[in-house]
Amino acid sequence: METPVFLLLLVLCCCVCCAQNKKHSQSVERRRNTAAKPDRACTGKVLDLVFVIDSSRSVRPSDYIKVKAFLKNMLQLLDVGKNRTRVGLLQYGSTVQNEFFLNAFYKKEGLQQAVSQMEHLAAGTMTGLALQFLREEAFTVANGARPMELRVPRVAMVVTDGRPQDQVEEEAELARQAGIKIFAVGVGRVDMATLRAIGSKPHLEHVFLVANFSQIDTLISVFNSTLCTDMDPCLVVDHQCEHNCVSTGASYVCRCRKGFVLQPDGKSCQAEDICATVDHGCHHMCVNVGESHKCQCRPGFQLEEDEKTCHRIDFCDLGDHGCEHNCMNTPDSYICRCKKGFVLNADGKSCSRVDICQTVDHGCDHQCINEAGSYVCVCFEGYTLAEDGKSCRRVDICQTVDHGCDHQCINEAGSYMCVCFEGYTLAEDGKSCKKSESECREQATDLMFVVDGSKSLGMENFELMKKFVSGLVGALPGSTRVGLMQFSTSVQTEFSLGQYRSVWDVQRAIAAVRYMGRGSRTGTALQHMVEHSFSKSRAGVSRIAVILTDGRSQDNVSKWASMAKSNGITIYAVGVGKALEDELRIMASLPEEKHLHYAQDFSHMEQIAEKLKNEFQTCEAQQPKDLCSCESLTSFQTQASEDLRKLTQKLETMAKKIDVLESQLHQK
Repeated sequence: METPVFLLLLVLCCCVCCAQNKKHSQSVERRRNTAAKPDRACTGKVLDLVFVIDSSRSVRPSDYIKVKAFLKNMLQLLDVGKNRTRVGLLQYGSTVQNEFFLNAFYKKEGLQQAVSQMEHLAAGTMTGLALQFLREEAFTVANGARPMELRVPRVAMVVTDGRPQDQVEEEAELARQAGIKIFAVGVGRVDMATLRAIGSKPHLEHVFLVANFSQIDTLISVFNSTLCTDMDPCLVVDHQCEHNCVSTGASYVCRCRKGFVLQPDGKSCQAEDICATVDHGCHHMCVNVGESHKCQCRPGFQLEEDEKTCHRIDFCDLGDHGCEHNCMNTPDSYICRCKKGFVLNADGKSCSRVDICQTVDHGCDHQCINEAGSYVCVCFEGYTLAEDGKSCRRVDICQTVDHGCDHQCINEAGSYMCVCFEGYTLAEDGKSCKKSESECREQATDLMFVVDGSKSLGMENFELMKKFVSGLVGALPGSTRVGLMQFSTSVQTEFSLGQYRSVWDVQRAIAAVRYMGRGSRTGTALQHMVEHSFSKSRAGVSRIAVILTDGRSQDNVSKWASMAKSNGITIYAVGVGKALEDELRIMASLPEEKHLHYAQDFSHMEQIAEKLKNEFQTCEAQQPKDLCSCESLTSFQTQASEDLRKLTQKLETMAKKIDVLESQLHQK
C-alpha cells in the first residue's frame, strides 16, 4: 500500500518540475525576442554609421555567429538609404579587412547578405590600426561619407572582446577630433580603461560591457533609443561653433552672442565694430567692449582722467630703478645704460669699466692704462714716453741737472747719485771722491758669484753656468774666499763667503746647487748682495761680485748697482744670449772694457773665463801706473785704436738705420 503512494508522489513532483522548466524557457525566449526586436525603426534618420568588429582568435566560432546575428538585428533597426542612413563594416585581427564602405549598399538586403558572407579572421587584436583605418579610409567622401558641411552625424560602433596589441588612445582621440562619435562595446574580460579610451564622452552613454556574446543582443534596445530618437546634432557632432550651436532638425547652425557677427566660415564670431560707428575721440586706440567701447593707450603710455587722452609713462621716474649710471625709458619699461668706457654687467644694472688694454694689441713698451673709451701707454718711473706714444726711454736726469758729481753721475728712478771711480770712495757730501786709503793686497779677495736661475735660462744652460763658475774657482789664488747666491723670483744664498775653505769643497757645493727656474729679479739680488753677502767681508781686502744673467730683469737694477759700487764692491757683469746691454752697462764697474762681458751662448764662454782668471790673479788694475812710460803709451794707443774701431762700427750701423727710416718715409 505504501509503494503506490510513494510512486504517486514521485510522479506529481516530476510534473511540477517540468511545468516550471517550461515556464522559465518561455520567459528567457520572450526576453530574447523582445531584445532582438526593435521597439521602432529609425524612420527618416540620417546617419553615416560604420561597424568595427573584433575578429581576433579569442572570439570563438560560435561567438562569431552571435556577432553576425547582432549586426543583422542592428540593420533591421536602421532606415537604410542613400539619403538616409548609410552603413559601412570592417573587421580586424592582425590586419584590417574592410567588408564594405558607406557607398557599397543602400538597401538592407544587400547589407544582410554581405554580413552573412563575413569570414572569421582568427588573428591578433590591432584595435588602434582599425581606428586609424576608420578615420583615414572609412569616413572619407570618396568612400561614401557625406561632406562635413552637410553636418550628417558620423557614428562608429566598435565591438571587441580582448586587450588591444597596439596603442588605441591616440587614434581614438584623432577619430573623435575628426567629428566621429564612437560607441565602445566590450564583451567578456575587457579592460574598462581601454573601452573608455575608445568611446566618446560621456562614457555612461557611449561605453558598454556585457558578460558574454549571448548577452550582446540586450544592447539593441539601448542603441534603438540612442540612435533612433531625434538626436540633437549639436550634442552628437563636434560643431566647433565659437559661441552657440542651434539644432535645425537633422543638422545645426552656429549663432553668435549679442554684439557679435558670424564670420564667413560659419563658426567663428567677431565683435561688432562699434568704434567704427561712433565718434570715440580716443587719442590712441578704440576697443569694442560688448555693446559699448573704451579707449586704450599704446604700450608705454597711460590713460588720462578724461579716459581718452594718453601720456607717456616715465618708468625711470616711477621708483628706484637701481641703474648704476643711466636709466632709459622703453615703450613698456626701462633699461639701464652705462657711460662711455663701461659695459653693463649680467645683473642689468651695475657697470664695469671696459678693459681695452686686454682686448687690443696696444703695443705699449711698459704699461697700458685704460681711459674712457680708449687707452694710453705709460712708462715706469725713471723713463719717459717716446714720440710714438708707445716706446719708453730712460730719463737722463744727469744730463738735465747740475749734479756736481766729482767723477760719475748715475741715473736712478726719478733721481740720480754720484759714483766714484774704482780706487776712490764717495765723500760725505755725496759728490766728491777721495782716493781709498787701503792698498791692494796681493791675492786677498772676497768674491761673490751672483747667478741667474730664471726660467728663461733652462736646466741645460744652468748646468753650463755652474761649470763656468766651477772653472773660475779652480783658478783662484788660495787666499780668495768664495760665496754664491742664486736669484729668480726670490734670492737664495747657496753658500756664504768663507763657508768652504778648500777649492774642492767649493766646487762640490757648486755642483749641488739646484735650479730655481722662475722669474728674474736682478735688482732684488743686488740689494741682497749689498745688505747681506758682504756683511762679514774681511777688512782691507778687495770685494768683487760676478753677476751672470741671460735676460732682462723684472725690476730696477740701477739703484742697488750704484749702491754696491759706492760701497767699494767691484762688479763684473757677464751677459749671455738675450741679456740687455743697457742693464749690463748699469751694473758693471768702470771701465766697461774690463768689467762688462757678453757671449751669444754658454758654448762661447771660454774667452770670458780666461779674461776673468787673469783679472782675479792680479791687482794690477788697482795699482798706479807711470802714464808716461813706453808701456803705458803703447797700451793707450792700442786701447784708443780699439775704441775708435768700435765707434766707427756703431756709426755705420746708425747710418744704415737712418737709410731704412728715410726709405720707409718715402714709401708712405
